[in-house]
Amino acid sequence: MDISGLLQKYGGRLPKPLRDMIYPAIFGLALSPAGGALVITTNVAERLRGPHALRPPPASLTTEDLNAVSYESIDMLNAISREATHRGYAVIGGSGYVGTYIVKLLLRRGETSVRILDVATPSRQLLDNPAVTFIPCDITSRQSVEEGLTTPFASTGAPPAVIFHCAASIRFWERAGYTWPASHRVNVQGTENVLAAARQLPNETLLIYTSSSDVILPRPRFLHIAGELDSKPYDSVVFSDNDPPLPEYAESATSYVRSKVIGERLVLEANGDSLRTLSLRPGQTVVGPADRFLTSTLTMPTVPVWDAEWAHTNVCVWDVAAAHLCAEKALVERGGEVGGEAFLITGSGPAWKMQDTRNALQHYSKKTLVFKFIPPLLIWVLAHFVEAFLFLRYYFLLPVFALFGSRPSITPKWAGELIYLQPSTLEYMRDVVIDDSRARDRLGYCPQWTTEQAIRYTVDQVESGAVGGTHGLQLKEL
Repeated sequence: MDISGLLQKYGGRLPKPLRDMIYPAIFGLALSPAGGALVITTNVAERLRGPHALRPPPASLTTEDLNAVSYESIDMLNAISREATHRGYAVIGGSGYVGTYIVKLLLRRGETSVRILDVATPSRQLLDNPAVTFIPCDITSRQSVEEGLTTPFASTGAPPAVIFHCAASIRFWERAGYTWPASHRVNVQGTENVLAAARQLPNETLLIYTSSSDVILPRPRFLHIAGELDSKPYDSVVFSDNDPPLPEYAESATSYVRSKVIGERLVLEANGDSLRTLSLRPGQTVVGPADRFLTSTLTMPTVPVWDAEWAHTNVCVWDVAAAHLCAEKALVERGGEVGGEAFLITGSGPAWKMQDTRNALQHYSKKTLVFKFIPPLLIWVLAHFVEAFLFLRYYFLLPVFALFGSRPSITPKWAGELIYLQPSTLEYMRDVVIDDSRARDRLGYCPQWTTEQAIRYTVDQVESGAVGGTHGLQLKEL
């Protein structure tokens, strides 16, 4: 809040005697502790509302534009090599969100040896396909992973030649030290187990890792200092593979992102002659049926909104799946050039404001979506209270549980979805435009879906019952 600027703008309208009385009072307040707190609070509130001063114009579609949107002509085989390779494929996390679509795309291309490794059972649609085998696998167990990856396919007599590693624990709401093991166990130790098993496979095994654009995005600093937005990495909202590494102070604080950074580094460092590796960083938001954003908005009775002005580029989950197959082809043909590299990927079209996306959902949906607008400053304050309470609760209960050789749950059931209301969750409140030109050039990646097409497709799939009532914000047991 620029007090001197406000006084210059409006103060001249006041009579001089009144100005002589008010000006000293205002400056006195500004210099007092209460005034300082007011200035800080106002600045935080403005920063939380957004947008970034340098954000490019987001998408702006009229009702007529939305009515004209269709997706039926999209053929995902146009995004990949159409001919089946008949290699053996292992999709680790193949029952999950991205993994399911990778499996679907492999089957659409005609692959005949596809193995799903996951702790969760895949859909009946996938299980019933004769090209698919399912091996229950816990990636935190090295033995379980080795059994899943080294077992030969009955159809070929050989183990998988291509591994898509998209299993992850996406606990985006956590940053406190006591929550770290939950993310580390799956995203770091699990990845170590996958790499150890992959090294036992025959030469020229390919491993494509599903990372996240979050690993290269600077975390928001809502308590920023004056002029901070004029310096790197906060002076831009466009992010590409050519950006320098983030300084430590700008790195994400969330357990999820920190663990993905380590997991990705392990994968890229493992690249060599016998094992070719590559990492994909989809972002900023992966959208489609059963996602965290669109599907949860369609299924929640009331949708709280405190992020209306922030804008992201989105990528349809079908395009994310296609990027994995493009990465496989690039590793086969140009492994020496792209192996050990990480690539950002996003969808087609400009960034979309969060509330414009929700409004488009309402346009296509048959039901009335109820939006409840909440001041972002209130959410920010409440998030810190929730985090502090959960922190104190855990360490208060820890000595009691230790007597019985156990630990308190880090996600108490009574908290429900309130568990998400923590400061780490709010890291998505930033403007993000992903530049994936390097992936398009070197991997041959070509997204087929715009955000508006993905929105309409998601509404149709959810309201037809094809999704089964699931979405990415549903809590899962550890």
